[in-house]
Amino acid sequence: MRLDRRDFLKSSGALLGTAVLGEEISTLATRKGLVAEAAGPAPVYEIYALKFAGPYTRKLAYVLYGKGWDENIEVNWYLWAIKGQDGFIVVDTGCGPTGARERKVIGYVSPVEALARIGANGSNVNKVILTHMHFDHVGGMEMFPKAFPKATFYVQKKEYDFWTKNPFSKRPQFNRDEAGIKATVELEGTDRLVLICGDQELMPGIEVLLSPGHTIGLQGVAVNTTTGTAIVASDLAHIHRALREDLTGTVFMDSLACLASYDKIKAKATSIDLIFVGHDVKLATDYPKVAEDVTRLV
Repeated sequence: MRLDRRDFLKSSGALLGTAVLGEEISTLATRKGLVAEAAGPAPVYEIYALKFAGPYTRKLAYVLYGKGWDENIEVNWYLWAIKGQDGFIVVDTGCGPTGARERKVIGYVSPVEALARIGANGSNVNKVILTHMHFDHVGGMEMFPKAFPKATFYVQKKEYDFWTKNPFSKRPQFNRDEAGIKATVELEGTDRLVLICGDQELMPGIEVLLSPGHTIGLQGVAVNTTTGTAIVASDLAHIHRALREDLTGTVFMDSLACLASYDKIKAKATSIDLIFVGHDVKLATDYPKVAEDVTRLV
């Protein structure tokens, strides 16, 4: 077959380009490998559930869509602590004293006091991740910036903007916590409040995962542990059974988004048993107790 000059130049250039590109890819892969090798394995963490209120009696249908209108179950309220070599990362702030008084919260313990039971205090809490801004998760912000002066606070920008800028958030059904939201807004513009857009690794072994549905910008926390990737999913679901039966609860902004988030979180976790959700009493009963109303999940 005759190959004219133009075709020869084209084919030679393509081969040369492929060779150069292949060399660059190989070099880049080698560099990445060296970086990964130098970095070493991600650190491992322990996860604790801290009950700060409850138990509350609810209809099963409240937490498992369409099932059990005549069946009662109990739920608890929690925040979580992730313990590493350099201190604690706290997930959510619970309910603050103002909200607890206004809502006559049953069995309430200050989340700051609950954290003190495992040695988490102002000197060793470096990060606080807000999964979402419902009253029982953000209300403790009226205490946390002062109680944990070294802490940086992380929330999804979508979530923050809804609760602080969208007038619909003031409708009665959203059950705002004004004290907690006000305290969060007071940090805006400082280096203590970080607004996140989507999934993001905060540090080796700790990643936040946007998982909307329950609220517009709920996020879970993926944690590297000795048994694999565990996820503090918060109110992605209220009870673990909802994940297994693929059903949302009733207090959800977007059920389709929630089901998509189920798939995302299940795919990320090493096992469905390593997904820890927001209000299941089993968090307090089925894991080793390490202090009053505190259990070690993994």
